[in-house]
Formats: sequence, C-alpha cells, structure tokens
Amino acid sequence: MDDTCGVFVASTGNDGNVGTRAEPVATLAEGLQRAAKNGTGVYACAETFEEAIVLPAGAKLFGGLDCAKGWTWIGETAKTVVAPSEEGIALKVTRGEDPVRIEDVSVHAAGAEVPGTSSIAVLVDAAKAELTRCELVAAKGADGAKGEDAPTAPPEQASPGNAGTNACSDVDGTPGSDATLAGGAQVVNECGDDLSIGGGGGDGNVTNGGDGATSQGTAETARGGVGEPFSGAWDCGGAEPNGRGDDGSNGAPGDVGEAASGLGTLNTSGFAGVSGGDGGPGKPGQGGGGGGGAKGGAAICPGAMRGAGASGGSGGPGGCGGLPGQGGGAGGASIALASVDGKVTLKDCVLKAGNGGKGGAGGDLQPGGSGGPGGAGGLGVGGSKNACTGGQGGQGGNGGPGGGGLGGPSFAIAYRGEAVKQEGQTMLQPGTPGTGGPGGSSNVSENAGADGTVAAEQKFP
Repeated sequence: MDDTCGVFVASTGNDGNVGTRAEPVATLAEGLQRAAKNGTGVYACAETFEEAIVLPAGAKLFGGLDCAKGWTWIGETAKTVVAPSEEGIALKVTRGEDPVRIEDVSVHAAGAEVPGTSSIAVLVDAAKAELTRCELVAAKGADGAKGEDAPTAPPEQASPGNAGTNACSDVDGTPGSDATLAGGAQVVNECGDDLSIGGGGGDGNVTNGGDGATSQGTAETARGGVGEPFSGAWDCGGAEPNGRGDDGSNGAPGDVGEAASGLGTLNTSGFAGVSGGDGGPGKPGQGGGGGGGAKGGAAICPGAMRGAGASGGSGGPGGCGGLPGQGGGAGGASIALASVDGKVTLKDCVLKAGNGGKGGAGGDLQPGGSGGPGGAGGLGVGGSKNACTGGQGGQGGNGGPGGGGLGGPSFAIAYRGEAVKQEGQTMLQPGTPGTGGPGGSSNVSENAGADGTVAAEQKFP
C-alpha cells in the first residue's frame, strides 16, 4: 500500500499534515473531506476516534490497520473504533448514487441523555452502502420527558349567592303599599370561555312569593325554589312545595389523555416515538337554583303598615373545572443500524442494540373548584315566614390526567424501504425495550403508554 491509495488517519497525526503514512491527519472527518476531493479512500489505524462522522456518496473507509507496523491489516483482531462522546448518530451515510464501502470499523453510539432522544450507531439515508466485518453498537435510548402537571391547588372557590332582603324593607309610609322586594341577584362565575350562573332568588310580594330562577350556563339547570303561595302550606325544605333552590350537580371531568401506542416513525433524522395525549379541562359545576320568596300577607310591619314578604337568596354558581395534565414524552430508541430508503449489505458484521428509554409519565390533573354556597333568604317580620336559601353550586369537574408516553424500542436493524441484505456470519442482537410511561395522577385512569417494541429487524412504513 503506498501513499497514492488515499488519505491516512492516525490519532497521533495532525490535521495540518499531508495525509500520508508518514504524515497522517488526526481525524476521520478531515480524512473523509480530503478523500472526497481527490476521489480516493480513507485508511485508518485500529485506534479509537471520539468523533461522529458523515460519509458522502462514493466514500471508502478502511479500518483495522496497524500504524506502528507499516499500516498492515489486523482487522480480524483489532478495528478502527468510531465512538463519539456526545449523543446522536455516530456514523451517517448521506444520499447519493455512488456506493459507500466501510470495512473493519466498530461504531459505538453514545447513550442518549436529552429526554426522548435515541442512540443510533449507523444511519444510511437513501444511499448504497456495503459494510464488511464491522461492528455496530448502540447504547441506551433516553427516557421520555414527564408531561407537565396541572396546578395542584384547585381553582378558587366560587363566590356565594346573594342574600335575599328581609320582609317589610319596602315600607315607605304609604298605607296599603304593594311594593315588591327583589330576590338576591344571580352570581356569575367565569371559567375561561365557560360561565356558571346561580339562579336569582324569588321576589318577596305582599300576597304571594315569587319562584326562584333556575341556574344558567351549563347543559343542565338546577330548579329554583317555589315561592310562598297565596294560601296553603309552604316551607323551605322537605314537603312540596319546596321553597329551597336545588343544588347544582358537579361538573363533568375532563377527557383522559390518550395512552401512547404504536411503532413510532423512522426518518432521515432518526427515530421519533409517540407521546401520550394531553388531558382535557374539567367542566364547571352547575349553579344552584334561586330560593323562593315569601309573602307579607297580613304581617304588621313597623308603623302598622302592610308590606312585602322576604325575598329569596340566589343560588351559588358552580366551581370552575380543573386544568388537565399534559401527555408524557416517548422514550428514545436504541438502534444499531437504521436504513431509510437505502440499499445496504452487511458482510460478517455484528449488530448490537441497547435498551430503549422509558416512556414519560403523564402530567397530573388539577381538581375542580368548589361551588359557591347559596345566598340566605331574607327574614320574615311580624309572623311572616322567612324566605328560602338558594342552592349550593356544584363542584367543578377534575381535569383529565395526561397519557403516558410510548416506551422506546430496541432494534438491531430498523429500515424503511428495502430490507437490509445479510451475508456471511452477520449477527443481530437487540436489547430490551423501554416500559411505557404511567398515566398522570398515579395512573388513576389506567392510561399508561404501551411498552416499546423489540426486534432483530423491524420494517417501518
């Protein structure tokens, strides 16, 4: 072998050298760049090079050479090791028509650390590549990121309903006054774009009490209390007619974040897993109905005048729904060889994948806020009855927990397009896939992500 064969690389060299056996360059990247310009190959010592490299179409990389003994081949016992210290794809072959040759090279990908990233030893991007007596080793994929948690404290409790007015508050000095006392005004709880509104209290009148209003702002409504009739029995609870406003029902919980499942995707950048789905926000609680109003009747008000009875309190609005947890991220893959629309041949190679990363846990939900208490009914005077209380607002629904992320896969070979050809004594050894991430809030909704896939060879669509 003479110096015209190509560019020579040794760890003891210098990238400023001419690239001969006597004056080799120091890095594979420099050797590949020079060889691409003059159309020759790269000859590397059986040493370790801590760098990630990119081979263009037509590149030739020959390793397993003993630099101290005349650059003789010792590839059966020692190989050129490509072992970058940083995570990512250790060796990438870029697309092109001219075939790439790699001999007697051991490629070791670093373990992935950034959440959800993968460890891939070799990726061939729409290129022709022949690897002979090579060893491709991937390390562990990184665990997926945990989904963001919703706030742990529930939304602030809704405001209470407004109180009714006491009887005889309308007396203005005019004998036989027939004034009306307005019931407690409705209270609105704004929950983003949703509103929960307690029903207004029933009016107090002289001869009969007004009915409390039903609640508003939700798909269902809470009944308002019945006002005191002209004659007959009436009270604020128990037997009908019942003057108390009904309590609002609790809001519906948010949708549960979808558990991650599937294979993931393979592309020119590597592997992308499947994240868990985000949960949905809880719905506001239903507002309470307004309390019924009372009549004044023959009540003797201050100054010996007749006046309106007490008015009812308004219903409390429902509490706001809780915020959802976000989905957990997918675990990273461990792939010894990834071929994306490439034409790859392996001859007497060994491929070892590590373990896939764990899927990230889904984010925790926020509990719904408490509904407001109903407003108190006004007080009777001179023998007239007290008006009735508004209903309690319902509890806001809990937010939905985030879904768990997909566990990272482990493949000796992952390919899209044409299957990888294997010749001689090629060996494939996958590792262990990562477990799926649990769903948020201690997997209360059983929406954990699926475990990753494991295979010696895996085809991607």
